[in-house]
Amino acid sequence: MTLTIRPRREEDIPDLANVLVRVHALDGYPVEGVADPEAWLRHPNELQSWTATEDEKPIGQVTLTRATPEDDAARTWHELTGGDVARLAIPVRLFVDPEHRGGGAGRLLMESAAGYAQARGLAIAFDVMLKDRAAIRLYERLGAQRVADLVHQYGEGLAEPAAVYVVGG
Repeated sequence: MTLTIRPRREEDIPDLANVLVRVHALDGYPVEGVADPEAWLRHPNELQSWTATEDEKPIGQVTLTRATPEDDAARTWHELTGGDVARLAIPVRLFVDPEHRGGGAGRLLMESAAGYAQARGLAIAFDVMLKDRAAIRLYERLGAQRVADLVHQYGEGLAEPAAVYVVGG
């Protein structure tokens, strides 16, 4: 099988939405649920999204977003560094089909997002739920540094312990 990372295309969205539903059923990601997975994939602050494919079939994706002052990771990053949130990018919506994990797709997706941000002089920070241990292992293998713990608030009074990571100082 041939693993490829490329910019996400609109025609990838239905296949990726189906993958996301399977990921949520297995991992509980995203914690907010997947009532409308296609809409969830279309992030309003998207800079760029990438699709992982195996033999041309979408098996995973990541989206790099512009940070806003409301983002948990952006607030934490700003408090720690004093940096301008306008110079911060946040990778989000990273997932890989459970049947295709272990082949490097997650690593290549994150490397694509990080390379894009770094080429544009953007810092990178993000949060991850502590329950997502495999994702945390991936981020740490890629050199991301855990800089803070927080509680992600979502839904009506729901909360999930999380950590904020930065890539490259």
